[in-house]
Amino acid sequence: MATTISCPIPNNITPLSPNGFMFSISKLPDMSYFCQQVNLPGITLGAPEFGNPFNTQPIPGETLTYDQLTVQFLVDSDMANYKAIYNWIVALGFPQSYDQYITFVNQDQRGALAELARNYSDATLQILSGTNVPSQIVQFNDLFPVSIDSIVFESTNQDVQYVVGNATFRYGYYKFL
Repeated sequence: MATTISCPIPNNITPLSPNGFMFSISKLPDMSYFCQQVNLPGITLGAPEFGNPFNTQPIPGETLTYDQLTVQFLVDSDMANYKAIYNWIVALGFPQSYDQYITFVNQDQRGALAELARNYSDATLQILSGTNVPSQIVQFNDLFPVSIDSIVFESTNQDVQYVVGNATFRYGYYKFL
């Protein structure tokens, strides 16, 4: 007697395209137009181990660790988008004086936010379907930059290769809306 294995067909068999997305950061509105690449960061649940005299057994933890968010963008000819990230990082680190931070905080005109809240921004990643309609929206909360890569200027290029910037951000958490 032959057995038949039933394999149900999923409702959606269309694969996700990696080049359909829109990314925006509230504090960096010019980033949306120039964004070339962004990652949806991984997430890890800690797994402490419970020991007994015979074995060590992992158990589900309660602490989540989010990977960093990396963004690759074309640098505009005025370097406005690069300088916006640079200035944000410098303000948070205030390497020369406290005034750098105070000036940065006072620039944020988003209502009566507490000073600490002005260090952060929210960001949104819209993942587009094959018809360029958002199929998923991911919101990053309490985002701030932690690094921006160096830019290399080179006079030996044969073709025009536009300058690309890379920035890394940390955030509190992200969620699917």
